[in-house]
Amino acid sequence: MTSHSPNETVFAADLERHNMRCGIVHGAFFEMGTAFADPYAVVPLFLAGFTESRALIGLIVSLIQALTIIPQLAVSRQIRRNPLSARPIMLAGIWTRCGVWGIIALTILLVPHRINLLLVVFVSFVALYSLGAGFAVLPFRRIISETISPLRRSTFLGARVIAGGMLAGLAGMLVRSVLGKETLSWPNNYGILFAFSFVSLAVAYIAMSCFRFPNVPPSPSSQNLPPMREEVRNALKEYPVLKRLISVRLLSGGLPLALPFLTLYATKEIGISLAWVGIFVSAQRMGAILSNFLWMPLGNRFGTRSVILSGLGLATISLAIMIVVETPTIMAVAFVLAGSAMSAMVVGFGGYILELGTREIRPLLFAMEGTLLMPLYFMPLLGGWLVDLYGYRMMIVPSVALLTMAWIAATGLCEPRRGDPACGPAVIQ
Repeated sequence: MTSHSPNETVFAADLERHNMRCGIVHGAFFEMGTAFADPYAVVPLFLAGFTESRALIGLIVSLIQALTIIPQLAVSRQIRRNPLSARPIMLAGIWTRCGVWGIIALTILLVPHRINLLLVVFVSFVALYSLGAGFAVLPFRRIISETISPLRRSTFLGARVIAGGMLAGLAGMLVRSVLGKETLSWPNNYGILFAFSFVSLAVAYIAMSCFRFPNVPPSPSSQNLPPMREEVRNALKEYPVLKRLISVRLLSGGLPLALPFLTLYATKEIGISLAWVGIFVSAQRMGAILSNFLWMPLGNRFGTRSVILSGLGLATISLAIMIVVETPTIMAVAFVLAGSAMSAMVVGFGGYILELGTREIRPLLFAMEGTLLMPLYFMPLLGGWLVDLYGYRMMIVPSVALLTMAWIAATGLCEPRRGDPACGPAVIQ
């Protein structure tokens, strides 16, 4: 174990505290911003104004997530060769993402009757929003893995969700007010929501811009990296758990398969009032807030594997409830459970990958995970196709089955903090 001087220890502690503060503020306002343009609740309703095809809606929602993976392997290689490039890459990504919602909101509010133009602008800029995440996510994960200790990461990730859930709950109430106001018609009501998203993300990214990166010089080995294919093959051999982790995460796609269509199911098929959408969004976020008071100590004390198992179990239960209920109150309870499950997956999966690997290899592991998860991002497309063919309830049934298989597979995950050889070498920095 490497020893550190007292000054180095104090500096590391100060860096950790500073980045935790910035990260929690970022997480709070980021969750608020995404609640106004929630890809699983708000965006599908907006897109329903253009088309009745649930498959097309699922495709567009999938693109919001899927294009994130395109830059990641190239970004991982660049920041391993030159760690100092991580900050400008991150800044370019986040401010591009922020500007997207401002442009979309302005277009909707200024030319609401140009329907074809609105759809082209929305799809094009949402694609740009997704690409921006591909540039920003690896530098962000590097900050967490290198400046926040493993024993505090569950607290950090959980505090982000708690603070974000509180502001997103407020956002949910605003969503309810805007969508429930009869004097605001489509698409202007969504233009207002997307403008709120732009403002919230601007605050989030100001906080993110204040992150302090560790001053890590390039290692000699990073200047002569082997071909990417060889790197990926070697990493899969050294970290066998990565294959099981990817399998679990893919099977956990049962939740995003169903989520984009639950508000449509509630409003279009069951006949629940549109004003309830805001309540559902708030219920989901409230579940995320309250559950983190369990996920944080659970992850810190017992490891992130236990959090993953808990989240998968709750996700299965929440969707099973939605198969058989039609009352808005019980539906809101199911959204609470779904929010709790999503929160557990954020803390569990997010913390798990951060504990794998050495400082030099982690950017590659992050990028590999993101790239291999491509099928996960197209679960909403599959969900929309199932709805078009068989209806909403028959779309939820395979979601429950996938989540059940994910829980079974997750029982075989190793726990990185215990030094299990399946987790690979140097699992904790």
